[in-house]
Amino acid sequence: MHPCNHFWVKLYGEGGTASTAAEDQLVDGLSALARTLVGITARTLGSVDAEVTLPQYRTLVVLASRAPLRTVDLASLLGVHPSTATRTCNRLVRRELVARRQQPDDRRVAWLSLTEGGKTLVGDVMRRRTAEIRRLLNVADSGRRRTPAELINSLVIAAGEPTEELWWQRWEQSASVGT
Repeated sequence: MHPCNHFWVKLYGEGGTASTAAEDQLVDGLSALARTLVGITARTLGSVDAEVTLPQYRTLVVLASRAPLRTVDLASLLGVHPSTATRTCNRLVRRELVARRQQPDDRRVAWLSLTEGGKTLVGDVMRRRTAEIRRLLNVADSGRRRTPAELINSLVIAAGEPTEELWWQRWEQSASVGT
Protein backbone atom coordinates (compact mmCIF):
# COMPACT_ATOMS: atom_id res chain seq x y z
CA MET A 1 0.00 0.00 0.00
CA HIS A 2 1.24 3.47 -0.84
CA PRO A 3 2.58 5.38 2.24
CA CYS A 4 0.10 8.25 1.91
CA ASN A 5 -2.80 5.82 1.52
CA HIS A 6 -1.49 3.79 4.46
CA PHE A 7 -1.69 6.76 6.81
CA TRP A 8 -5.07 7.87 5.44
CA VAL A 9 -6.52 4.40 6.04
CA LYS A 10 -4.83 4.24 9.43
CA LEU A 11 -6.41 7.55 10.44
CA TYR A 12 -9.78 7.43 8.70
CA GLY A 13 -10.42 3.80 7.75
CA GLU A 14 -11.24 2.23 4.40
CA GLY A 15 -13.78 3.72 2.05
CA GLY A 16 -11.82 6.10 -0.13
CA THR A 17 -11.96 5.79 -3.88
CA ALA A 18 -9.58 3.40 -5.61
CA SER A 19 -6.71 5.02 -7.49
CA THR A 20 -4.07 3.83 -9.88
CA ALA A 21 -0.37 3.75 -9.15
CA ALA A 22 0.15 6.57 -11.69
CA GLU A 23 -2.46 8.72 -9.92
CA ASP A 24 -0.83 7.99 -6.56
CA GLN A 25 2.57 9.03 -7.94
CA LEU A 26 1.17 12.24 -9.38
CA VAL A 27 -0.72 13.13 -6.19
CA ASP A 28 2.36 12.41 -4.09
CA GLY A 29 4.53 14.48 -6.40
CA LEU A 30 2.11 17.40 -6.30
CA SER A 31 1.91 17.19 -2.49
CA ALA A 32 5.68 17.31 -2.24
CA LEU A 33 5.84 20.12 -4.80
CA ALA A 34 3.27 22.15 -2.85
CA ARG A 35 5.40 21.76 0.29
CA THR A 36 8.46 22.80 -1.73
CA LEU A 37 6.77 25.90 -3.16
CA VAL A 38 5.61 27.02 0.28
CA GLY A 39 9.22 26.69 1.43
CA ILE A 40 10.46 28.71 -1.54
CA THR A 41 7.88 31.41 -0.83
CA ALA A 42 8.81 31.53 2.86
CA ARG A 43 12.53 31.81 2.05
CA THR A 44 11.81 34.49 -0.53
CA LEU A 45 9.76 36.49 1.97
CA GLY A 46 12.66 36.24 4.41
CA SER A 47 15.11 37.46 1.80
CA VAL A 48 13.21 40.70 1.18
CA ASP A 49 12.98 41.58 4.91
CA ALA A 50 9.24 42.06 4.58
CA GLU A 51 8.30 40.98 8.12
CA VAL A 52 5.16 39.49 6.61
CA THR A 53 3.83 36.07 7.56
CA LEU A 54 2.74 33.54 4.94
CA PRO A 55 -0.97 34.13 5.69
CA GLN A 56 -0.43 37.88 5.38
CA TYR A 57 1.43 37.37 2.12
CA ARG A 58 -1.42 35.20 0.80
CA THR A 59 -3.76 38.09 1.62
CA LEU A 60 -1.57 40.43 -0.40
CA VAL A 61 -1.49 38.00 -3.33
CA VAL A 62 -5.29 37.72 -3.38
CA LEU A 63 -5.63 41.49 -3.24
CA ALA A 64 -3.07 41.85 -6.05
CA SER A 65 -5.22 39.77 -8.35
CA ARG A 66 -8.76 40.69 -7.24
CA ALA A 67 -8.85 44.05 -5.46
CA PRO A 68 -10.69 46.07 -4.54
CA LEU A 69 -12.46 43.67 -2.19
CA ARG A 70 -14.72 43.95 0.80
CA THR A 71 -13.36 42.25 3.92
CA VAL A 72 -16.10 39.61 3.83
CA ASP A 73 -15.22 38.73 0.22
CA LEU A 74 -11.52 38.59 1.02
CA ALA A 75 -12.25 36.28 3.97
CA SER A 76 -14.27 34.00 1.71
CA LEU A 77 -11.48 33.81 -0.87
CA LEU A 78 -8.93 33.07 1.86
CA GLY A 79 -11.20 30.51 3.54
CA VAL A 80 -11.05 32.29 6.90
CA HIS A 81 -13.54 33.97 9.24
CA PRO A 82 -14.13 37.68 8.46
CA SER A 83 -12.69 38.67 11.85
CA THR A 84 -9.44 36.89 10.93
CA ALA A 85 -9.31 38.78 7.63
CA THR A 86 -9.98 42.04 9.47
CA ARG A 87 -7.14 41.45 11.96
CA THR A 88 -4.77 40.47 9.15
CA CYS A 89 -5.67 43.55 7.13
CA ASN A 90 -5.35 45.81 10.18
CA ARG A 91 -1.73 44.67 10.49
CA LEU A 92 -1.12 45.16 6.77
CA VAL A 93 -2.73 48.63 6.86
CA ARG A 94 -0.40 49.60 9.75
CA ARG A 95 2.56 48.41 7.63
CA GLU A 96 1.23 50.50 4.75
CA LEU A 97 0.90 47.47 2.46
CA VAL A 98 -2.91 47.57 2.26
CA ALA A 99 -5.27 50.54 1.94
CA ARG A 100 -8.79 50.57 3.35
CA ARG A 101 -11.20 52.95 1.62
CA GLN A 102 -14.86 53.72 1.96
CA GLN A 103 -17.14 54.70 -0.89
CA PRO A 104 -18.89 58.06 -0.51
CA ASP A 105 -22.29 56.48 -1.21
CA ASP A 106 -21.93 53.68 1.39
CA ARG A 107 -19.60 54.40 4.29
CA ARG A 108 -20.55 51.14 6.06
CA VAL A 109 -18.46 49.08 3.63
CA ALA A 110 -14.68 49.29 3.48
CA TRP A 111 -12.85 48.30 0.31
CA LEU A 112 -9.37 46.82 0.51
CA SER A 113 -6.60 47.15 -2.05
CA LEU A 114 -2.82 47.14 -2.18
CA THR A 115 -0.76 50.24 -1.65
CA GLU A 116 2.25 50.86 -3.90
CA GLY A 117 4.38 49.28 -1.16
CA GLY A 118 2.17 46.17 -1.11
CA LYS A 119 2.24 45.94 -4.89
CA THR A 120 6.04 46.26 -4.90
CA LEU A 121 6.43 43.58 -2.22
CA VAL A 122 4.22 41.07 -4.04
CA GLY A 123 5.99 41.75 -7.33
CA ASP A 124 9.44 41.33 -5.77
CA VAL A 125 8.52 38.06 -4.06
CA MET A 126 6.84 36.68 -7.21
CA ARG A 127 9.84 37.54 -9.39
CA ARG A 128 12.30 35.95 -6.95
CA ARG A 129 10.10 32.87 -6.53
CA THR A 130 9.80 32.51 -10.31
CA ALA A 131 13.58 32.78 -10.67
CA GLU A 132 14.03 30.02 -8.07
CA ILE A 133 11.51 27.78 -9.85
CA ARG A 134 13.33 28.41 -13.15
CA ARG A 135 16.62 27.47 -11.45
CA LEU A 136 15.06 24.25 -10.17
CA LEU A 137 13.80 23.41 -13.65
CA ASN A 138 17.31 23.87 -15.02
CA VAL A 139 18.76 21.62 -12.31
CA ALA A 140 16.04 18.99 -12.71
CA ASP A 141 16.09 18.93 -16.52
CA SER A 142 18.15 15.96 -17.62
CA GLY A 143 17.00 16.25 -21.21
CA ARG A 144 15.03 13.01 -21.20
CA ARG A 145 11.29 12.70 -21.51
CA ARG A 146 9.54 12.12 -18.22
CA THR A 147 6.10 11.50 -16.90
CA PRO A 148 4.54 14.48 -15.09
CA ALA A 149 5.11 12.68 -11.76
CA GLU A 150 8.81 12.13 -12.55
CA LEU A 151 9.28 15.78 -13.53
CA ILE A 152 7.55 16.98 -10.37
CA ASN A 153 9.63 14.69 -8.16
CA SER A 154 12.83 15.84 -9.86
CA LEU A 155 11.86 19.44 -9.02
CA VAL A 156 11.25 18.48 -5.40
CA ILE A 157 14.61 16.72 -5.20
CA ALA A 158 16.38 19.63 -6.93
CA ALA A 159 14.98 21.91 -4.20
CA GLY A 160 16.51 19.65 -1.56
CA GLU A 161 13.12 18.53 -0.26
CA PRO A 162 12.15 14.92 0.47
CA THR A 163 9.78 13.17 -1.90
CA GLU A 164 6.32 12.52 -0.52
CA GLU A 165 7.12 8.88 0.22
CA LEU A 166 10.27 9.82 2.11
CA TRP A 167 8.43 12.63 3.92
CA TRP A 168 5.78 10.18 5.20
CA GLN A 169 8.49 7.75 6.30
CA ARG A 170 10.18 10.53 8.25
CA TRP A 171 6.82 11.68 9.61
CA GLU A 172 6.12 8.21 10.97
CA GLN A 173 9.52 8.18 12.71
CA SER A 174 9.33 11.76 13.97
CA ALA A 175 7.38 10.99 17.16
CA SER A 176 9.88 8.39 18.28
CA VAL A 177 12.93 10.64 17.92
CA GLY A 178 14.43 11.41 21.31
CA THR A 179 12.23 9.02 23.29
